[in-house]
Amino acid sequence: MMERKLKEKLEKIPDTPGVYIMKDEKGQVIYVGKASSLSKRVKSYFTASSNLKNLVLTPQIKDIEVIPVYSESEALLLENRLIKEYQPKYNVNLKDGKSYPLVKITNEKFPSIQIVREEKKDDGIYFGPFTNVKLLKKLVRFLRRYFPIRNCKKKMDKISNVCTQYHIGLCSGPCAGKIGEEEYSKLVEGIISFFEGKYAQFEKKLKKWMEEAIERWDFETAQKLKERLFLLQKMKEKFPVREEEELVSYGKENVLANLAEILNLPKIPNLIEGYDISNIGGDMAAGSKVAFKGGIPYKEGYRKFRIKTVDGIDDYGMLREVIRRRFDSEEERKEIPDLILVDGGKGQLNAVYQVLKELKLDIPVISLAKRREEIYTLWSDKPIILPQDSPVLHLLQRVRNEAHRFAIKYHKLLRRKKTVFSFLDEIKGVGEKRKKKLLEKFPDIVSLANAEKNELVELKIPENVAKEIIKKAKEVINK
Repeated sequence: MMERKLKEKLEKIPDTPGVYIMKDEKGQVIYVGKASSLSKRVKSYFTASSNLKNLVLTPQIKDIEVIPVYSESEALLLENRLIKEYQPKYNVNLKDGKSYPLVKITNEKFPSIQIVREEKKDDGIYFGPFTNVKLLKKLVRFLRRYFPIRNCKKKMDKISNVCTQYHIGLCSGPCAGKIGEEEYSKLVEGIISFFEGKYAQFEKKLKKWMEEAIERWDFETAQKLKERLFLLQKMKEKFPVREEEELVSYGKENVLANLAEILNLPKIPNLIEGYDISNIGGDMAAGSKVAFKGGIPYKEGYRKFRIKTVDGIDDYGMLREVIRRRFDSEEERKEIPDLILVDGGKGQLNAVYQVLKELKLDIPVISLAKRREEIYTLWSDKPIILPQDSPVLHLLQRVRNEAHRFAIKYHKLLRRKKTVFSFLDEIKGVGEKRKKKLLEKFPDIVSLANAEKNELVELKIPENVAKEIIKKAKEVINK
């Protein structure tokens, strides 16, 4: 019969991608697995099944830890790393690498990336084994979009014609002399950095190489490196990989599960949204929403708000506006967070709760105050104070600080735009409403100066006023 504590844990497991860690009565890790849906996969072990592995494994499961992650592909990589760390006895085939796919980087002048079933003593670099070959193939193809190294077994001793892979952007064409050995090696290093989880180190190298190219006036190479750096940053957003210390923290401390337990949440908070307000004297006030999935930033969930309905210094009113705009339509409600965190104290907490109650939304809300890092909840008058070295507190601080950073960044942008566009105050026919429309339409004065007259007329600005605005904008730039 399943123990009550284990049954309660199963009910809180989220329906998201992730890795699950099964332990026996001694607390030893006996199995590590991944899933596109943690909830469905883990619960399947406790349903009637003729699966031999389940019949042997399930009676020994006394505890389960789950690590929700950003995507199924991250789960694949994380599973591999945890199996290597824990060496669970029921992952024996994966530990030995028998019949499971590996990624191989060949030891050649222009290395190739291949998916193989066996590790040979040929000085190649191997990563894995991995449990899902179909997913691994998708992952490798995805990586080659950013780091286009070849996947063929072609001999590279003479120049030949490029193949289809080059034309679709998945290979840089070393066989046809389209890329030099030094530049190609940097692509290979990017792939290796990815599988080793060393984004940050490789990013530093790219910046260093770019600076060196600029110093020797090699601007063509510098531009290529700049583009590579941009691609790496976009890749990090789409496919975040945890650094080793973060992996250890999430794997051993199980931050999200502990957070759910501390706050008595109905389920593990895979998606957390953080909110903050930034304003000086109520001028150009801005709000921010950041999102964390599986404990890491989820950039697609970020949003900035320019405060529209609140004048003066009223943080609570501004926060109410932001929350209302976040959830005011069915479209906006397609992705509901498991937890909302707001920067501040009890006042900010109540402001958010008030709007959620009006909108009939049942979403857990907490606030985190900076002074003593107190966590305020709706169900207790006393704040929760966690130890300063608590991984749970560190996660909440990351969400709070990121919301704060994002709000300040947008607020500064709005103030800068207002200052730069101050020349508009001198133009007859441009009031606050038209100025606001121009600020929303044109991100900077250069784009305004280069605008066509019709673009301004579309904003219902008279033709003669539009001409004057463009003329003045050009004068400001030329100064």
